[in-house]
Amino acid sequence: MHFEDAPGLRSRYSDILARLSGDIFAAPIVVTTQDCASVARRQAKPGAGTRLILEPDQHKPAAALLSAVLSLQNTPHALVVVAPATADFEDAGQLDQALCQAIPAAQRGEIVMLGQRRSRDYMGYGSLEVTSIPRNTTPVAVSRIMPADRQTSLSNLLVGNHQLCGMGIYVARVDMLLAAYKFHASRVFLPVKNAFQRGTTADGAIHLDQGYYGRVKAQSFEKAVAQRARSVVAIQVDTAWTEYSDWDRDAALDRRPDLGLVGWEADRLEEQAAVHPHAADMMAIYQSLATVPAGDTPVSSSADHDWGRQETLAMGPGFSLKRLVVKPGEAVRLRAEAGAAEHWVVVKGDALITLGSHIRRIWETQSARIPAGRSRRIENSGSTPLHMVQMQVASSTPPTPSTNAGIDAIPAGFA
Repeated sequence: MHFEDAPGLRSRYSDILARLSGDIFAAPIVVTTQDCASVARRQAKPGAGTRLILEPDQHKPAAALLSAVLSLQNTPHALVVVAPATADFEDAGQLDQALCQAIPAAQRGEIVMLGQRRSRDYMGYGSLEVTSIPRNTTPVAVSRIMPADRQTSLSNLLVGNHQLCGMGIYVARVDMLLAAYKFHASRVFLPVKNAFQRGTTADGAIHLDQGYYGRVKAQSFEKAVAQRARSVVAIQVDTAWTEYSDWDRDAALDRRPDLGLVGWEADRLEEQAAVHPHAADMMAIYQSLATVPAGDTPVSSSADHDWGRQETLAMGPGFSLKRLVVKPGEAVRLRAEAGAAEHWVVVKGDALITLGSHIRRIWETQSARIPAGRSRRIENSGSTPLHMVQMQVASSTPPTPSTNAGIDAIPAGFA
């Protein structure tokens, strides 16, 4: 989670603030909800002059971005780098190189969006359909932006070489963003402007007016503004990515012998630096299934348990695709399958995944890879049902879940 700061779990929020700091950056502006204000202050870099803008209740991405831009309206030609608190980079140089290419394009008045061929954690920032195959980190024109809730069709998959997964990171001038909101999202611009102007300042933070802010729909910047704007370009961040390297890595992991604690520590370190090539694809598959009317979902088998529900969506030689729904406060143990690696994506909620003595929290739209032959325990410590999609490869026999009764609910932390 972006605010998580515990052994084995670093704060992505702190990381992205550190990456976007230095002599060339002004003091950061953080927009978050009032519930997360204290942790946002605590994890901000001391002495960085971080300014907080607090949403009264629900987080609304498009409105939150506009409130930050409105605070900079007195410097219309200033460049803004927008990044979500969940942003994660394996290589710090990737962001630096992309920003170096993005700055000239943004100064010309274009909205620059960063994307990648595959995402370690599927962020849900939509797909960027570009006019040509990206070369290095050169900006390319964006012909269409498909929001995350848009169903992925076969034609979209066939033009995969001309698509990038959005990362939610943008570079643009203040005046260009304000103009884009005024022209394409007036229903967002007017109430947010009033909420900002009528906001109050307390404890060093701007509290947006609840009455006006409550009139705004919760929608993404891509859906509200970017997909309607004309001057949008994209930069591919992971220029060195190849699918073959991911396949080689997965094969090497499956061939590695079990070395006990040493092997688990190697798995943990490699997992932290891993690219998860199937996260976006699995999410697209699930969203395609989610759009099918009730009763028409292609479920080959299903079973209800005390902990929730298990559905087998597809099965064939060497693979299986399943969906698990775990009730709040319940857990399920899955038996290890020799030679069968798994990829998991959390579609809704958050999960505590236990491998031996190691516990890792996986948040919504994040993914995890479970090496072959490892028993695992999945717990829903939240207050809403947990929805997960499992892709198992190299085995045609799916794992059999067993109920783990008597588990108390655990607070899930910040959302």
